[in-house]
Amino acid sequence: MGLMTARSSSAKFIVEDPRLLDADERPQWQSQFGNCQPIKLEIGFGVGDFLIAMATREPRRNFVGIDFSQNGIRKLLARSKSLRLNNIRVVYGDAREKIPLLFRDGELAAVYVNFPDPWPKKRHFKRRLMKPALARLLAVKLTATGRVYLATDSEPYALEMREYFDAEPLLQNVNPAAGFFADRDHLPKTKYEKSFIYAGDKIHYLEYSRSPDDGKAEKPRGDAVATVSAPAIKNDVARRTKNFRDAEAKAKDACDLKRVGDDLVDAGEKQWAKKVYRKAADAAEDSLDLNWLAYSVAAAFGDKEWAARLYRQAEGRADDGLDFNWLAFGIAETLGDKDWAARLFRQAESENVRELCDLADSIFAVLGDRRWGIKIFRKAEEMAAEFSDFYELADCVYLKLGDKDWAARLYRQAEDKAEDSSDLHSLVECIYGNLGDAEWAKNVYRNAESLARDSGDFRGLADSLYENFGDAEWATRLYKVAEGKAAEGYELRWLAESLRKNFGNAEWARRVDGRAKSKA
Repeated sequence: MGLMTARSSSAKFIVEDPRLLDADERPQWQSQFGNCQPIKLEIGFGVGDFLIAMATREPRRNFVGIDFSQNGIRKLLARSKSLRLNNIRVVYGDAREKIPLLFRDGELAAVYVNFPDPWPKKRHFKRRLMKPALARLLAVKLTATGRVYLATDSEPYALEMREYFDAEPLLQNVNPAAGFFADRDHLPKTKYEKSFIYAGDKIHYLEYSRSPDDGKAEKPRGDAVATVSAPAIKNDVARRTKNFRDAEAKAKDACDLKRVGDDLVDAGEKQWAKKVYRKAADAAEDSLDLNWLAYSVAAAFGDKEWAARLYRQAEGRADDGLDFNWLAFGIAETLGDKDWAARLFRQAESENVRELCDLADSIFAVLGDRRWGIKIFRKAEEMAAEFSDFYELADCVYLKLGDKDWAARLYRQAEDKAEDSSDLHSLVECIYGNLGDAEWAKNVYRNAESLARDSGDFRGLADSLYENFGDAEWATRLYKVAEGKAAEGYELRWLAESLRKNFGNAEWARRVDGRAKSKA
């Protein structure tokens, strides 16, 4: 399946709620919040769970969230109203455009960027949020003791962010020796973040200060939960016990407690682990916590009755299609109860094309129900409106059903909705790779070339053309245009890599490398 992520839209978004600001000019923040308390900003808040937790935890601070997900904004506004949180304001749009309008220099006490879309392919570089210009923008908007907090599960993106923020002279890495923190115990976890932690994925945390630490800024934090290696200390019972007790005492939430319980199980301390798992159940904040806890309980003790109780609690707290989908998958895998899973899958049907694609995938995997999966795909087709909707759905239809005609129809609708060269570039590789339609693919390449604007666009198209069709003449012409349009060192480095890999043209690559070094 292709990876297509959310993008900003030019569509007007209007909701009657005093917490939603129409930010075409700088607000009077004192009037907005009724006080002069510090302002903290989250860029890309998703469904808003981090902002809600922070606003609840720090009622004497004011919080602003910027996002372009209309569904996420509605959820955040509804929860803020329900919880009577008056220290939250929400802005719809692209943060890079809105921040200069919203805030004066030196006005933000903190900025949080949690798990921005990595856009891992080079051709999508321009869509990445994190670039040197944003590092500079955030730096000048921070107060003298302000902080920037970054988090990502993508190691390449983490290294890229560190490079940009380390290079910004107004900012200092709070952890200069290691660069990254392995954990951050002073901030709440987002639901998205917990999903990575539960799956065992590594998260990279960065923290930057606006100025040298003079004792006034918030102190950097270490790891939230001690990592206990039972084999390394198996002969030192007292030390091991102390490490486990320290980890349990430092645990901030159900996610931390579950990790401690899992470590205890690995160390053979199952009775202690049971107590910690019960504490985790009491501390659970959402369906995700209970879902993963049930899995650990079943795996560690084979106690399906206890796991079922946790799954029932998780069902009661599920609040969206993804919750029900993940829960159904866990119940089928852990308990083997496909009837219960089927009931949850029915509740998982949402109004989101991506979630419907994920749901159909789960139904195929868990139940093997082809008819139901097709029904979900048809519902998704009726709802599809944007390029990414049709593109992703076409990939799913092809991969799960092998239906080339249906996939082709969806790819054509995606082609009509393409906004730029990168869209068409993504599409053409599916058309050729999945459908084998060379003529259609070449026409899309031509259309993509007509929409290409920068060096990355032309280089990416040249790479793709050469790899798929071996068309050296067409690719050479595009590489030359890419070289002429290259304005940054990284564009020239990537071009040199392509020239070496595809053409073996060492002389041309050396010349381009030389230009890249001159821009370093």
